[in-house]
Amino acid sequence: MRFYFGEAMPKNIIASDFLRVVVEDHEISTSERIEIEDNKKWIPLLSSLPNASTLLLIKGTEFDSIPLRLITKTDDSLTLQSDNTNLSIQLEIKLVDRDLIHFKYYLKWNSKLKLSKLIANYSILLEPAPSYKWVPHIRPQKNYVIADHVFRSPAIIYNKDQIAFALMPDLDILRENRPFQALMDLNLKKEEIGGNPRIYYGFGNYKPVEHIFFKHDPKKKMKIKKGTNLSFGYYIKAFKETPVPEVLESINSFLWQTYGRKLLYSSLNPQILPYKINVEEAFKVIFERHKFWVNFKIDEQECGGVFHNTWLGKRKRKLKFRKPEETKKTRNIAEIAGQETLLGKIIMHFSHSLWWIKRFDWFTRTFPVIRRTAEIWNNAWFMNIRTGYSFRYFGELWNDPDLSLKGDKTLNTVLNLPRTQGVFPTVFYPASYDATEYSTINGLKAFTYTDDFNLVDVSLAMYWALKFYQDFEKRSETQEKSKELLDLLKKIQLKNGAIPTYINFEEDNQTPIISDVLIDSASSGAPLMFLTEYYKISKDDRILPIAEKIAGYLQKEIIPQNKWHDFEPFFSCTHFPMDIYCDYTQSHVMNALCIYWCAEGLKELYRITKKDEYLKSGEQVMAILNLFQQIWDQPYISFNTFGGFCSQNADAELSDARQGLFVRVYMEYYLITGKKEYMERAIATLRACWAMQLLKEYKDQCPGNIKGIGTVDGIDRGCVCENYGHSGHDFRIPGYIMFDWGVGSSASATAYVKKHFGDLFLDFREQAAWGIDGILVQTSEFSENRIVLTINKLPEKKSILVKARDVPRDRVEIVINDQSLGLKKKEDLESGIEISLE
Repeated sequence: MRFYFGEAMPKNIIASDFLRVVVEDHEISTSERIEIEDNKKWIPLLSSLPNASTLLLIKGTEFDSIPLRLITKTDDSLTLQSDNTNLSIQLEIKLVDRDLIHFKYYLKWNSKLKLSKLIANYSILLEPAPSYKWVPHIRPQKNYVIADHVFRSPAIIYNKDQIAFALMPDLDILRENRPFQALMDLNLKKEEIGGNPRIYYGFGNYKPVEHIFFKHDPKKKMKIKKGTNLSFGYYIKAFKETPVPEVLESINSFLWQTYGRKLLYSSLNPQILPYKINVEEAFKVIFERHKFWVNFKIDEQECGGVFHNTWLGKRKRKLKFRKPEETKKTRNIAEIAGQETLLGKIIMHFSHSLWWIKRFDWFTRTFPVIRRTAEIWNNAWFMNIRTGYSFRYFGELWNDPDLSLKGDKTLNTVLNLPRTQGVFPTVFYPASYDATEYSTINGLKAFTYTDDFNLVDVSLAMYWALKFYQDFEKRSETQEKSKELLDLLKKIQLKNGAIPTYINFEEDNQTPIISDVLIDSASSGAPLMFLTEYYKISKDDRILPIAEKIAGYLQKEIIPQNKWHDFEPFFSCTHFPMDIYCDYTQSHVMNALCIYWCAEGLKELYRITKKDEYLKSGEQVMAILNLFQQIWDQPYISFNTFGGFCSQNADAELSDARQGLFVRVYMEYYLITGKKEYMERAIATLRACWAMQLLKEYKDQCPGNIKGIGTVDGIDRGCVCENYGHSGHDFRIPGYIMFDWGVGSSASATAYVKKHFGDLFLDFREQAAWGIDGILVQTSEFSENRIVLTINKLPEKKSILVKARDVPRDRVEIVINDQSLGLKKKEDLESGIEISLE
């Protein structure tokens, strides 16, 4: 490390040639200032408040600040402590790298005290407003905070022109020392703070409010006993003349290397079973325990699907089949009321939805008398054809033709639904088992039904139809239906490049009527996914101009603003107004689904065009998705959180079912870039998918998830819950099980990964060996004709599916744990080969 000695170094300064900390003693406080070098001048970045130390002991609206004196100094560290008789404080400041500072407080109370907050508080000296910022959670009201319940990849990022910094809690210290709730905050609202923007991290009370934010109550105190020891720490990382995408990549890499990577390679947790067992139990719950599969015909074509929704618990009402006349009657009533009126929304929601709650059983924490309607969905959450992909793959792998046929039937359903210019209904009601009669609902706004078609849902369903085409069977109908949708997207694309979300048609079914709901949003990423996938099959020269216009729209209007809007924040349980904006952090609500759609679409557009700008934009979007990932196991949550994802920056879920969708996109970014962090994150995510499964075997890893479920070894064994901690508490939200969202998203992720990467992926191009299913690679050594591995594995893992990339020789010897498994053919390794480990 190089240090800056352009002038005599005062005893209370530590500095590199880029960053320095200045500590000054005052009579009633010890000020602290962090500065960054710019053209041989030191520019103030952060400071303590005037006449105050950085550490604030807050009591309601008042605060105390205790002065510290310098004890020791080295080239890269300062140690300060207090002389206060009631509270012993020691602060260690260490210059970890030229751009990174670590702060650690040790506190011991010599008398009892009540505090509402104990925080390290800074003024931000980069004025005026930031040009870019990131917070883990928005906090749009006074006294709202960023709670440690949502410390997934906790970092507050602030960028002003050429200078940026990030504040990141030290999670190792928090893991060992959390006597009180921890919180952080960014406040940019001048009318409230009066002066410079403020940023802090420390301890204080909070409680979940609304759905879901976290509110601090200044009147509620932390009761600190005499003799209490407390420690906490944080990092501040600074940047100069670093583009925002590189800032994001650097922060994500720091967080992953510091926390995530260690967990990934220290054990297989939270994976405790081979994924084969997880998938088998998941399929049993669908086909045997709940019996949620249905066969039916559409225009004489054999179709099928999995019913949408049920609940946990032994008592379950019989499924109700809806006749076509019932569906039509209910829809007509809603149309008369007006779907966008309150009455219309109520009718559409409760007449069709499965979420009609009559009574909640607090003892069993289940919904024993929810109305259950026999319906099949193909929407962004509950994508039946995506679940069918897993049936098709595992049917082949396990030599189970009936299971494969079920997968094909989910594809048949999508391909044979009645169409209007390429779009089709996303809700399907078979009139009975083995029905030839059916009815449909055109589209969905989360759980609410609408007569508008949803182009996000239609695009994603056809995307998975195209995956069937590429991975299993090249059916001409898939190309024909894709062409119809392409024709429509070309017709309705807006001038700015966006694709509308909701459309309908005039009575002639020829003239589209475009809804203004989410008309300009990141939802355009879903049609981009469809278009790029269809191009790989068809090479239709009309596709690229449409796709590149979408990409240009995302690059100009979505990515710079981090305006990641899709249906979920506005029509799901959060149900925010369309104009929601957090003035305190100057941030939009962001949902992870559309972030994923855009990252996937940009990746594939890069693969097609080889234009670096699309990969660069795609990686910036992936950097945002990274910040939604749980890079550690939160010790105050009764569940192994490592590797999972949340839904949005305004809700409280941990390890949400959408995480299964992200596994593949991470692995494919690795294939393109060679960046190992992408593959590591993908493997951690797949582990997290099955941690949500209701199996007694997870009692040690995830006790909170199975607590109180009396049917975990009965009818509900194998169910996969939607998420954990949705309420903002350490508690599993009881009741709902949606088989496409949890079981389906996890099983389809596992199917795709096994088909394309195997259990053990040997990448000769990058000289890397990846244990994916029940295997932990400790060491690997590559040569042209030999690979030597040392691994740990799950005891139940008796054989492994090995796949390889860019095998350099016709035959390669594989050695695992000093045992040669013989010479394997290049073509076998690259297509996938099962190898016994016994």
